[in-house]
Amino acid sequence: MKPVVCIAGPTASGKSAWAVQIAKSVNGEIINADAMQVYSDLRVISARPDVQEMEDVPHHLFGHVDGAIRYSTGMWLRDAVPVILDIMARGRVPIVTGGTGLYFKALTQGLAAVPDADISDATALLDKDGIKALRATALRLDPIATARVLGDDPQRLIRIVSVARNTAKPLSVWQADTKPIVPRRYWRGAVLLPDRAQLYARINARFDAMVDTGGLDEVRALMLRGLPADLPVMKAIGVQQFKDCLDNADALAASIKIAKRDTRRFAKRQFTWFRGQAADWDTVENVSQRTAFMAKISNFND
Repeated sequence: MKPVVCIAGPTASGKSAWAVQIAKSVNGEIINADAMQVYSDLRVISARPDVQEMEDVPHHLFGHVDGAIRYSTGMWLRDAVPVILDIMARGRVPIVTGGTGLYFKALTQGLAAVPDADISDATALLDKDGIKALRATALRLDPIATARVLGDDPQRLIRIVSVARNTAKPLSVWQADTKPIVPRRYWRGAVLLPDRAQLYARINARFDAMVDTGGLDEVRALMLRGLPADLPVMKAIGVQQFKDCLDNADALAASIKIAKRDTRRFAKRQFTWFRGQAADWDTVENVSQRTAFMAKISNFND
């Protein structure tokens, strides 16, 4: 039996290129596990691999969702599992690659069947008292689930508060009652954690490249759609910073600086999340550790 290979890490850590290298060595196909790269509207801003970067390796679940969709972890799992099974049925290796930790957690640990909960009270709290009050309430009602939230994520904090107030138990208790989609013995995972200074330099350079290759035009086209501001696609780094300077060239330099800063902060939060939530994965910080992991994949059935 072939393993399911999971390659995770912070943004700009080199996951996509390494996944292609692994795919070529083990007859694999790549499945996206990045919450922004699913959107068809965000080819440039999300740094989605282009045709040249894919290097003739089959890629799945990239740009397959319209920006008007409020795509969730559950939706991703629903889309990803049939692709994984199809790849395995053809004798090839599924390589799940991205930076969205919740996607990997759902795949390897399971996703709770949480009942729908009325979000009106939690949304009203956010509108009236702001994100700090919402986080404080979430922390009081469900400290375990709130500790897993990276930064100020209103969508997840609203869910934590609404589930705690409107169902029989907090979200963290619901989530504890899960079973993995792929049992531990059938997958191998590696987290890319490169040198911070080098990572931040790549983030800065990549954002400059995004501007040069049509990032502003992409944001302009997205804004013309008139989508609700609370949709996930509208919260992507780059969209938030560029939307107010599309017709103001003088503000562009400041917006780029802020976008780079916010991306570095996001990468830092990803570092923290993966170190805490993927402690049983292989940590890959250098070439020798990459080689060791690839040998582990090649010798999976030995």
